[in-house]
Amino acid sequence: MMITEMDIACHLYGDNFSPNKVEQLTGLTLMNKIEIGDIRTKGVYEDKPSPYGDCVLYPPEKHKQTEDYGLLWLAENLSKHIELIKKCGAENIDLVIGVFYEGQCNFVLDPKAINIIGGLGISLQISCYDNY
Repeated sequence: MMITEMDIACHLYGDNFSPNKVEQLTGLTLMNKIEIGDIRTKGVYEDKPSPYGDCVLYPPEKHKQTEDYGLLWLAENLSKHIELIKKCGAENIDLVIGVFYEGQCNFVLDPKAINIIGGLGISLQISCYDNY
């Protein structure tokens, strides 16, 4: 009975947001990048130009294998770059943790990471999923 997986991600989006600009200015690697005007492949804007930019920031694989699943890495990098990310048009910053467990869902969040996240003024969303 334990945690089988934690999926930690930060979703960034906004009406004037450019994921490519964030990558160029920060050196971060962003996933699922959609620039304003890109044709969307699903959702409300399927087959239409996107009216907003969005992407996802995940911890690198080597950090996902650590005890905290990369939460501290993500918190530190958000803290380091949040003002620049906002200047690139991010109006929404959603930090999301998916916890997958068997039996009982007991997990610990690193206090240093929680302190950094609290200082960013963004919400931390946690969803738990039973792997039965």
